[in-house]
Amino acid sequence: MNTLQGTDANHISDIIQVMNSGIDFYQKAQENIKDPAIGALFQRMIDARRVSVERLQPYAINEQGEREEGSSFAVEARRAYTALLTTFGSNNDSTYVSELEEVEDKTLAEIKEAMDKPQPADCEAALAATLLTMQSCHAEMSRMQKS
Repeated sequence: MNTLQGTDANHISDIIQVMNSGIDFYQKAQENIKDPAIGALFQRMIDARRVSVERLQPYAINEQGEREEGSSFAVEARRAYTALLTTFGSNNDSTYVSELEEVEDKTLAEIKEAMDKPQPADCEAALAATLLTMQSCHAEMSRMQKS
């Protein structure tokens, strides 16, 4: 991690785009799953992402001059792929869990990439807190995928 004072935030908008797509993906998945425990898990993932997005928004504004409201093409493509799989598959809940666990991997990779770049100290602290939150989400999704 870098702790450079006077440095602009880097790669924050990309993280928020991945998180925004993840929120949308979880919401769409929530509408289609049958297991209430999985629905509750998805809601926890949505809530954690919303908190993390708001934590990072000031740095996105600093980075690009406005709030980041966009989404990531990579996550949107995965959502389309999952929709196709669930249309032809019989076990929709497990397909969603598997694909959303991959979204968690993508989120962690984006956060780590940002942490490898020069960041202001307060942004670095926000990234570290976000990484912890998303690592917890990833671990929970991994446990659900294995069960």
